[in-house]
Amino acid sequence: MRFSLFTSLALGAAATAGACIFHVDAPDDDGHEETHARAAAADASGLATAVVEARSGSSLRGLARFVAVNGGVEVTVTLEGAPPGWHAVHIHEKGDCSADDASSAGGHFNPGGVDHGSPHAAVHHAGDLGSMWVKDDGTGYHKVFMPELTINTGERAVVGRSIIVHEKIDDLVTQPTGAAGGRIGCGEIR
Repeated sequence: MRFSLFTSLALGAAATAGACIFHVDAPDDDGHEETHARAAAADASGLATAVVEARSGSSLRGLARFVAVNGGVEVTVTLEGAPPGWHAVHIHEKGDCSADDASSAGGHFNPGGVDHGSPHAAVHHAGDLGSMWVKDDGTGYHKVFMPELTINTGERAVVGRSIIVHEKIDDLVTQPTGAAGGRIGCGEIR
C-alpha cells in the first residue's frame, strides 16, 4: 500500500471527524497496478470528502473536505503540484471524473437555476466556491463557508457531485462559468 501526502492528510482528518478514508493499490482489468483512492464518511450527514486528481494534462492532486456546521457546509480544498496563480473552484452537477478533461462532471451545480457569481453575493450557483491562490511551490489552500449547501440531504446536497479546479481565476461575472477555462483537477464527492 502506498500513501501520498493527501492520503495521510485525509487519514488524519478522517480520524478527527470519525470517518474512514483509505488508499488501495489494486490491479486494473489489464493486470497493471493502478492507484485507487476511496473515501467514505462514517457519519454521512456531517462529512464528505473528495480526492482531487489531475485532469487535462496537469499534475495537481489534492483533497476537498465538506463539513456540516451550523447553518451550512464548510468547504476546504488543499492542493499540491498545481500551477501557481489563481484557480476557480466549483462544485459540478455530476459525481463523475472519468473523462480526461473532466467534462463528465457536467456543468456547475446550480439547483436554483440562477446566475453565476461570487460565493459571497446574494445570487450565485450553489457550486460557486470562488477562486484559490496557489503559491510558487504548487501548494494551495482554500476555505469557504456555504450556507446554502448540505452534505447529503435535499436538492443542495454535495454528495454525488464533483469538485473541479479550473485553469484560470473565476471572474465572478461571465455567464455561466466565470471564464475559468479548462478543468485541471476533479474529485468525486463521497
